[in-house]
Amino acid sequence: MFNEREALRLRLEQLNEAEVKVMREYQIEREKIYSKLRELDTISLVPKKNNQVDSKNFKLPVLAELAAQELRSYKSSQQPKQNLISSSSAAPETSSESKPRRRGRIRPNSKAAKLREIAIRILKRHIASIKSSELQKEIEKESGTEIPNMTMFMQGLIKMHPEVKKPYRGQYIIVNTSSES
Repeated sequence: MFNEREALRLRLEQLNEAEVKVMREYQIEREKIYSKLRELDTISLVPKKNNQVDSKNFKLPVLAELAAQELRSYKSSQQPKQNLISSSSAAPETSSESKPRRRGRIRPNSKAAKLREIAIRILKRHIASIKSSELQKEIEKESGTEIPNMTMFMQGLIKMHPEVKKPYRGQYIIVNTSSES
């Protein structure tokens, strides 16, 4: 039986196929443009015999070349500054490598760590799952501090404590607590 659900699914498949076809056409056209640009760049790089610039064949630099040139000049201007900062290392590091990543750092005495411990204690007290709003109220009551974003807080808690599970939307429960109870 052909119902509305099947018709919608079929239309989605048709849209996906059409989308892929259009994307391929754009890709082919983009490749043609790039090859033509490369061809024009090689023609413009051929030196003139009498150093005259023909207005017909005069080409402005490609945007990618200008960006690469700007990047090289930026890196060369940054290199002396980094040599002063990191004189102990033989090769200067780029700015992205020199910054320590903050993600995943655990600070045991931080406010978030204390809130996490309180959350674990509350979850251990409850046998069944607890609503996120109830959990937030209990944590805020015990700690005296407000949790500005409960979702982010609980995502961090789940990353650090895999025994905390989210069985349903807005509900949390702790499993395998027999070792510490």
